Amino acid sequence: MKWNWGTGIFIVIVLFLGACVAFIFYAQHQKFNMVEEDYYPKELRYEEKLVKMRNANALTEQLQVKLDRSNLVMQFPVDFHGKKLTGNINIYRPSDEKLDIILPVSADTSLTQAIPLNRLSKGRYVVKVDWSSGGKEFYKEQDIFIP
Repeated sequence: MKWNWGTGIFIVIVLFLGACVAFIFYAQHQKFNMVEEDYYPKELRYEEKLVKMRNANALTEQLQVKLDRSNLVMQFPVDFHGKKLTGNINIYRPSDEKLDIILPVSADTSLTQAIPLNRLSKGRYVVKVDWSSGGKEFYKEQDIFIP
């Protein structure tokens, strides 16, 4: 086979097309996760979330979300002493939706709720607490890192 300009151009075109096909094959087999499946309807209700956040900020104390040795602890404000709390705690893992945990609010008499750390993998989480008491709704979000 004789090497000339035509042969070189042909080889470059074949390699380029092969790289394009390989890239398309690779791209089709990539896993991608949306942050939230139903983000558009949630975005439409964002004003409600802002009202809940304002309600939570208006409390005399803030909801405390902290880590101790073996638990993720949520300490609800003393404003709710003797009142019934309802709602959800969403422990959201941005990098993997399979690691998300949703629990009901079930604070004890000292307004504390503990979640064992052995239920959570190491990494970054966003704790989203959406609760209500006495007909008023509240919301707080906080980032945590499980070492």
